[in-house]
Amino acid sequence: MKTWKKIVGSGVVFIASVMLVACGNGGKSSSNTDGNKTDFTGEKLTIGVWGGNEAEEVSLDKMIQTFEKDTGAKIEKKVYTDYNTQIQADMVGKTAPDVFYVDSQMYPFFSQNGMLEKLDAKKFDSDKFYDSLIKTFSTDGDLYAVPKDMSTLALYLNTEIFEKAGVSVDDVPSSYEEYVTWLPGFQKKIDEAYGAGKVFAMSYTPELSRNYQLAIRDDAQPIKKDGRSDLANKKVVENLTILKELVDTKAVVSPKDVGTGWNGEAFGTGKVAIMDEGNWVYQTLKTEFSDIPFAVKEMPTYKGTKGSMMFSVGWGKYSGTKQPELADKWIEYATSKDGMKNWVEGTGTLPSREDVAEAAKITDNPDLKIHLDAWDYATVWQDGVTLDTIRKSYENFLPEAINGSESFEKAMKQADEQANADIDAQ
Repeated sequence: MKTWKKIVGSGVVFIASVMLVACGNGGKSSSNTDGNKTDFTGEKLTIGVWGGNEAEEVSLDKMIQTFEKDTGAKIEKKVYTDYNTQIQADMVGKTAPDVFYVDSQMYPFFSQNGMLEKLDAKKFDSDKFYDSLIKTFSTDGDLYAVPKDMSTLALYLNTEIFEKAGVSVDDVPSSYEEYVTWLPGFQKKIDEAYGAGKVFAMSYTPELSRNYQLAIRDDAQPIKKDGRSDLANKKVVENLTILKELVDTKAVVSPKDVGTGWNGEAFGTGKVAIMDEGNWVYQTLKTEFSDIPFAVKEMPTYKGTKGSMMFSVGWGKYSGTKQPELADKWIEYATSKDGMKNWVEGTGTLPSREDVAEAAKITDNPDLKIHLDAWDYATVWQDGVTLDTIRKSYENFLPEAINGSESFEKAMKQADEQANADIDAQ
């Protein structure tokens, strides 16, 4: 998943115990200025980011050059390799960057532990952004980070495989339930065209960040209000068993099962006909796997409702910054209409502002528009401060449920036990 997988760290709760003291002003406003200053000649701002792909790095460097030219300020880019662990250590040591990436998953931790300065929603044009994204980075109605972009999941279909198998992409079911009965027939036709075991009908990713939208159907709650894991909850288990039903068709495999590292590679090398993936794969397919023709569709429904996952990253201001006004100016620039347009055009991410979606002509691209429209029903990858701990346990025990060595209920019970033991220890 590229960028989204790089921000998962450990030691979150341990470092939180000293964070409120270490952050400096504890979240109170550190600026009494009116925000109208434009000349910052001689001043320096440090921005904290993780290492992205080449397109992201080039786009960020261009943004920095433009900002330095317009303001006279000097931007120092601090790139972390183990983002969450390292940035938390910097906060404890009071050496954190003035502004930094805030992933939607980690926002609850950063905000609850006083690391983020409250932002003026009007100043940052919050009414121009998609509502769900503003809510993602807000607490009790107050904004603490401005979303710089977003990504959602959609369905990708290799039209060449469909053609060789003699199946129309229009025959693809609209629901996961229908897939269970449809996939065996499709796989049989693929085997006839390519040979058994060469190409598979569909791939799946055994990660909670992909499966969470399934787990919460019918108002199921995999995480209790107190933050403890409840994956073995009867409703959650019932929701997730669709994964085993799909795999049991013998037509659905993980990227690892076909000797690849991720969905994009499995799909791009022609080993699977259907995958669900984020819009970050779109440009990869166009450039690295340009010989693969594909179509994009909405994710299948489940239990009668639409679903997808949404991933977002915002720019947040460190509560201990000594450059509050310059920090605001950077966030304003990076998330402005022009700044965001340049960013999404260079990186292939989706804009978090509605006006940028039109300005960057995302709405004119029918494939990307499917991703964009999912903002209205997608599940944001965020659910309290214990989500990452629970994610790890889920992914440790899911294979046992999928391969049948344990019942789904027992596997999830074991995941709960491990996650809650880790939560108690922290």
